[in-house]
Amino acid sequence: MEKDKLGKFVAELRKEKNMTQKELAEKLHLTDKAISKWERGLNYPDISVLEPLAEILEVSVMELLKGERIEEHFYITKEDAEKVVSESIAISDEEITRKHSRDKFVLLFCIVCLMLLISIILNIITFTETPKKIALNAEICQIQESQAMKEWRE
Repeated sequence: MEKDKLGKFVAELRKEKNMTQKELAEKLHLTDKAISKWERGLNYPDISVLEPLAEILEVSVMELLKGERIEEHFYITKEDAEKVVSESIAISDEEITRKHSRDKFVLLFCIVCLMLLISIILNIITFTETPKKIALNAEICQIQESQAMKEWRE
């Protein structure tokens, strides 16, 4: 299954039906950007969308997967069908794995940013409290010194 071939086939069928990407997307409850990505060969449709897409475009799912019309008198062998289905499942698995990897990266990035933000806030608190502590310590030292001087004089 080739992204470009499938994309061109979907675009061709959509145009034959005088449909815009937006109209097709609405029928599938998707965005027109998703349709655009398929047609440009940047992405595959999700496996759950293949059957409704085939119905709307009035082709078989097998024709969608092959990216071409299959003549009525032409029969697909069991091996060809298994090959197309296994390729589709493999592509779907790759897509899911890629999305999971991206999600893990985004989560890790967010955690690192949160830790950095907490570190910055703690440093700000520390540096704003330090002058107060120094002034308080100096004041305590002066009080102790004046008490010591009083005691010494007495």
